[in-house]
Amino acid sequence: IMQEMQHRDDIGGFFIKADSLEILDRVTDDVDENLARSVGVPSRDIDNEDAKPYEIFNQQDILDQINQLSSALTSILVAVALISLIVGSIGIMNIMLVTVTERTKEIGLMKALGYNYFDILTLFIVESVIISLFGGILGVLLGLAASTAVNNYLDIANIFPISLILLGFGISFAVGLISGVYPANKAAKMDPVEALHYE
Repeated sequence: IMQEMQHRDDIGGFFIKADSLEILDRVTDDVDENLARSVGVPSRDIDNEDAKPYEIFNQQDILDQINQLSSALTSILVAVALISLIVGSIGIMNIMLVTVTERTKEIGLMKALGYNYFDILTLFIVESVIISLFGGILGVLLGLAASTAVNNYLDIANIFPISLILLGFGISFAVGLISGVYPANKAAKMDPVEALHYE
């Protein structure tokens, strides 16, 4: 029928619609078996895909391929995100270590005025968290802008889950907290006399 309609000896392809997804595999197998017989594939080779001069795809195959691609892209993005977090954490730690060094005399003065270990520790950890949160805010804004641009280009509705935005801020807070512990501890343990005489 297809050959008569298209006035061709060969057929590039055609679609068959199953009544439901539940019978999709059965319909695919029936079509495969009938088509194999109609083109002269021996019965022993019906299950051998290489022996058939055609290919059959169903909707589930396409969905599986899309899911595999999506999973691969997700894994890549997660790896990039983890690397970015590690690099960002190291960057914040280095900034705080430089800050501690530059404020050595100030730290010595604070200790001389009665600031204890936990006061100074808290001060520098809070500073580290603030720096990280500013980075998180910038990252969220850039992410929203990029997502909006891509969605508009693809004509897709813009959906921004609040939970993901809050997760971004939560991760920024955690990175700042962890990155600030070592520099803050170093500052809090300084000897006040040595700190005041630091050049």
